[in-house]
Amino acid sequence: MLVFVLSNAVAVHSLLSRYESALDQAVTLDRMRTASQQLAIRAMRLSDGALVQAGQLSQEMEFMDRALQALDQGGVINGREIPAFTQQATRDFLPRIRRDWATLRGRLQTMLLGTYARDDRMAEGEHELPQLVQRQWVADNAETLLGALDACADVLMPLLRQGKDRALLASGGLAVLDLILLLALYLLLRRHLVRPLRELRIACRDLVQGRYDTRIGYRGPGELGQVARDFNDGIRQVHDLLAKMRQDQVGLLRADTIFQGLASNSIVGIFLVENERFTFVSHKMAEIFGYEPREMIDTMTLLSIVVPRERFLMAESIKASQSRRDGTLRFERHGRRKDGSEIDIEVFSSTVRVGEQISIIGIVQDITERKQAESSAQLAAIAYENSSEAIAITDAAGVVIDVNPAFSRMTGFWPDEIAGELLPLLRPGRHNRDFYDEMWHAINTLGRWEGEYWSQRKSGEDYAERAVMDTAWNHDGSVNCRVAMLSDVTQKKQTEAQIWKQAHHDPLTGLPNRQYFNERLRSAVDSADQTGQSLALLFLDLDLFKEINDSMGHAMGDRLLVEVARRLQACVPSGASFVARLGGDEFVVLLDDTADKARIDALCRAILDRITEPYRLGGDPVRISASLGVALYPQDAEDAEVLMRHVDMAMYVAKDSGRNCYHYFDRSMRERARMQRDLMCALPQAIDDAQFFLLFQPIHSLSTGRIVQAEVLLRWRHPEFGVIAPADFIPFAEERLLIRPLGDWVFRESIRLLAGWRRDLAPDLRLTINVSPGQLGLEDAGLDVAFELFDTLGLSPDCLVLELSERMLMNGDAQVRDRLQRLHDAGLCFSVGAVSIGMPALLAVRELPFEAIKLERETTERLLDSEHAVMVSGAIITLAHRLGLRVTAEGITRQGQYEVLRDAGCDEGQGYWFDEPLDQGAFEQRLRDQAG
Repeated sequence: MLVFVLSNAVAVHSLLSRYESALDQAVTLDRMRTASQQLAIRAMRLSDGALVQAGQLSQEMEFMDRALQALDQGGVINGREIPAFTQQATRDFLPRIRRDWATLRGRLQTMLLGTYARDDRMAEGEHELPQLVQRQWVADNAETLLGALDACADVLMPLLRQGKDRALLASGGLAVLDLILLLALYLLLRRHLVRPLRELRIACRDLVQGRYDTRIGYRGPGELGQVARDFNDGIRQVHDLLAKMRQDQVGLLRADTIFQGLASNSIVGIFLVENERFTFVSHKMAEIFGYEPREMIDTMTLLSIVVPRERFLMAESIKASQSRRDGTLRFERHGRRKDGSEIDIEVFSSTVRVGEQISIIGIVQDITERKQAESSAQLAAIAYENSSEAIAITDAAGVVIDVNPAFSRMTGFWPDEIAGELLPLLRPGRHNRDFYDEMWHAINTLGRWEGEYWSQRKSGEDYAERAVMDTAWNHDGSVNCRVAMLSDVTQKKQTEAQIWKQAHHDPLTGLPNRQYFNERLRSAVDSADQTGQSLALLFLDLDLFKEINDSMGHAMGDRLLVEVARRLQACVPSGASFVARLGGDEFVVLLDDTADKARIDALCRAILDRITEPYRLGGDPVRISASLGVALYPQDAEDAEVLMRHVDMAMYVAKDSGRNCYHYFDRSMRERARMQRDLMCALPQAIDDAQFFLLFQPIHSLSTGRIVQAEVLLRWRHPEFGVIAPADFIPFAEERLLIRPLGDWVFRESIRLLAGWRRDLAPDLRLTINVSPGQLGLEDAGLDVAFELFDTLGLSPDCLVLELSERMLMNGDAQVRDRLQRLHDAGLCFSVGAVSIGMPALLAVRELPFEAIKLERETTERLLDSEHAVMVSGAIITLAHRLGLRVTAEGITRQGQYEVLRDAGCDEGQGYWFDEPLDQGAFEQRLRDQAG
């Protein structure tokens, strides 16, 4: 049957595998068709000057290369193994597809490079190729490639259908074969199993009714035939056993009389167990366990007289004794008395078989006192002999009397070698005389000394030892002996050193880590303050290391980091420098006494030259560069933290300057740092000076085209830096706990304006306000200002919608969720902004009081050039409606996007196709125009 099942499974799996492989080839070919058209569209948009990310083009071009390679030789696409074309009809298309793709790829790379250089050519007066010609070339090449892919697909699909038909035909044949085999098996079992079992059942029924002359007529071979023969032999033996039992009954009566006499006068407990229960217990037996005999007979089992934790062991022992020929058993267990107390018992028993009856007869003795005496006598010897601690017993002068085995294992000295000698602990050795004087003073005055010292084994190996020396006194106050407890703490010392090293060094490169560097930097700054010397801090960051990690794998990246660390250590001078790895591809070099700037320049150039040399890591040579930032102390900073921040700025300036260079921290960087600091400090005054203003982004109903909502946008008009977006000052507001007064101002202004607009222009208008995560996370962020204005102006709270980011929603903060629920109970409404294609927010909005979600701008932008985006957007809209949510699309800039979203059932939309963000006057005019 196992071979039958496995063969069916293998056959089905083989058929499915072949069909799935062909299906994967068809899917890959279809994705290549889609990708080729997307590449052409993006390239034409790029030639028009549209904003297209070059990384997307590169990824799609890389996909085309990998897909073509997989169809030719096999490969992995998006985690699935794609087999190569095996049919000659499909392989004939591969040279044509490869040629057409090479032409299109070259055209795409030319346009991509031409876009990067467009500004330079135009500045020099050079004329570029007309965009119309470029677009036409790309369109022609893409159409040619699409034709080759379509032709290949036309050949592949009939082959796929043929494979499916063959699989269905083979499955039908396999099913017919299975039915034939099952029918043959049924006939075989009916003849050789069912009929013999029916005869055995009839014979057993006759036996139960007392007819011992019944017989089984089946005489076939095999186990059933043997069962029939054994059954017939057993029936004959029954007659013999009945006759023998009558003879033995007289002898049993005489033995019972003798047994009762012995049980009544025995000093040990006697018991008899039949059918697993006591059928007899002597008075002594009942007395041992605190029962009356009648309480134990027919109610208790042999297992019930021992504690529960040992019953399994006792049951196993009884089973083992029954399998032995003599059936005897002896064991010691913890017994359980009626009152629950425990005693030690010793049990001797024998298993007796009388016919089919298995009985156990035995005696029980209470050995509690004996066990306690043995335990007390052996405890000291066990502790002494088996202690993991080395123990030495000496006389009052410290001469060894005896040592335990642990002492010999630790020191290498056997008892006969050390007996009569002064304990090594007390001998002068690596420690000075004061150490031993203090030790003997403590021993003689207090009778005890404890400490650590270095000793030597018999082999000459040094080891660290922790010792506790105690004194045992006689009744007259004299010293009986001294007992030394010794522990080998060498491993502990080594472990402590290893732990310190692991905590302060990078496990990959072996360099000091960030923690060790911070400690060393603070120490160096303190030392420089005391000596007046200067320090130089170099911050090195590898250029484009992430790309190497992604393309060659993390293992190769780790090998590269190890080699960079080795080269960096070889470049810096020893003794006056400290090299560390902060993490990732960031390294630092701390130089002491760096008054000579030329020395720092030479070191920076040497480091950059050494880093850029080729790396041979097992394959082709790899090249990488680095960006270096340099900051000096105390010239560039007043403490270690500021020095680290400034050298980080210098490194990023070097990276922005083209990489593979170094840059000192200078005054301009200090000014930029000052600007950030001033911006943060100016924020509280800006609130008082009313430097903030609001813009309003209209939100239109896609079905009617009317303005139904407006999103409130906050801006800061700084007197020195101009208009500042929220992303540049909201983090400062959250950090300095100014988000509450700033949010109160936004709510106050928004509700005041909304009241007038609803009264005069748009009675059903609602406003959407983005809520900062920092504001919602405040303990006192109850939005009291909003509710007070609602009451004062006579507005319903549901005219205001609080918009939360998807990131805030997915954080899972229980406090934020509770606060949202309480605000919703008070009447406020909520929406989720910029829902991504992954739709994680839709998994959580049903747990929170949300009424609407927003489709993110990126999804909207892809609607006209990606059928996938259209399907995903439609799925999000459908699922949101099923959940009872409205859907607002942001970033609508073209009529086609509006039409796709409207047809998909999207409720509302916003974007430059409708309106750009408007100030108060312009927005009011839009409302007047709408009102007619």
